[in-house]
Amino acid sequence: MPKSEDISKFKQIIDKLPEDKKDLLYKRLRAMPESEREAFISDYIKKYYTEKKKSAPKKNTSLSVVLGFLIAFVIIGACYFIYVFNKPKIDSRFNEMLGMPPSETFDTSPDTSGIMGPEPRNFPTDTPTPPPATATPSPVPVKNDHPDLSGLVIVIDPGHQKEPDTELEESIPGTTAEKQRATSGAVGVNTGTREYEVTLRYSLVLKDYLEGCGAKVIMTRTENDVNISNIERAEIATENNADYFIRIHADGAPDGDISGVKVYVPSSGKYSSSAESDGEDLADIVAEAIGSESLGAVQSNMYTGLNHADSVRSYQLVIGYLSNSDDEILLNREDTPYKVAVAVAEFLGE
Repeated sequence: MPKSEDISKFKQIIDKLPEDKKDLLYKRLRAMPESEREAFISDYIKKYYTEKKKSAPKKNTSLSVVLGFLIAFVIIGACYFIYVFNKPKIDSRFNEMLGMPPSETFDTSPDTSGIMGPEPRNFPTDTPTPPPATATPSPVPVKNDHPDLSGLVIVIDPGHQKEPDTELEESIPGTTAEKQRATSGAVGVNTGTREYEVTLRYSLVLKDYLEGCGAKVIMTRTENDVNISNIERAEIATENNADYFIRIHADGAPDGDISGVKVYVPSSGKYSSSAESDGEDLADIVAEAIGSESLGAVQSNMYTGLNHADSVRSYQLVIGYLSNSDDEILLNREDTPYKVAVAVAEFLGE
């Protein structure tokens, strides 16, 4: 005898058949020996459900794909919202690991130009040509009330160089951190002024003025077409027992609204306790002299040249941002390098 549940399923199936086919099927069953009837019913049920499964309508694949995209979009949006909401905390923790102040970011770091900053701009061929790097007043006049800097050894480092050197060198002494040996720096937002040219022009004026105040001045470079790594620049300061190591920069920032004078100082070394306060004084004096805004000082271990010269009073002076149109105009004025030189001398005299 067929199982009762098979008989129940079989009845449900044949009840859906037309009456003539149903009668025909019953007649066939009655004619079968009982031993064959059970096997027939079982086989019939299996075939019915197999065919039903094959003929079942397929799921709407395109709808599934759309739903999948929608779900993914919602998840990504939620993650982005959480990231933006918590970004200050994330940045703060990351900076703490690197020995940086909570407010310091890669976006405003001078060394990001050419490494992690925005792509270089393409400028029209008819843009004004910036003044040549060596176009400095000769001789540079020294004010009557200039400070007496006799006996001081000062190393000036015009930031960057014409051709970048992408080989890596140790960034933080005693660690595995590495950065490019040298970069070409930022590019002016309007005229295409190159940072490596600006920094040399300002440094040459500063050199002449400080020498006029009695200091011994050593330059890390006097040309743009050189290849001197940041460690090698720092070594020029340490090997000459410099009293001060001044690095001149004119940064590029992702945000074109960033403008002003900023100073970076090392976060290590015997002068680290007073470095930030002194750096703020330098930023304030220079900003006032050129009619700009002081952005204060930041103590950081992000800059190879500062890290390897932390046995010297070292300052990375950002005189302005070439990514800001107002700063670019200010930096290209003929009298601004002189004003910066007078201000730096005043700072050193204090």
